[in-house]
Amino acid sequence: MYKHCNTEESARRQRQLEQCLLELMDEVPYSAITIGQICQQAGVSRKSFYRYFDSKEGALHALLDHTLMAYESFPLIYSEGEKRTLVREL
Repeated sequence: MYKHCNTEESARRQRQLEQCLLELMDEVPYSAITIGQICQQAGVSRKSFYRYFDSKEGALHALLDHTLMAYESFPLIYSEGEKRTLVREL
């Protein structure tokens, strides 16, 4: 699980940790990534990590949720009748 951020600064830090997880997943399998590696990549302490997430899985859920929320907020830019797809927008 991940925590709701009340300030812009805490939301920015949470997204930074999510981004570090994504960068690490580009290099090694998710199952091999540790919270310590995420913290090292982000330059924060484990205590800071746990301020935002309960676990590595919580960070992954936050990453997925925030990515989907960003995707859903994209304006429709295709001509009428064309379907909007994730592949197309990427």
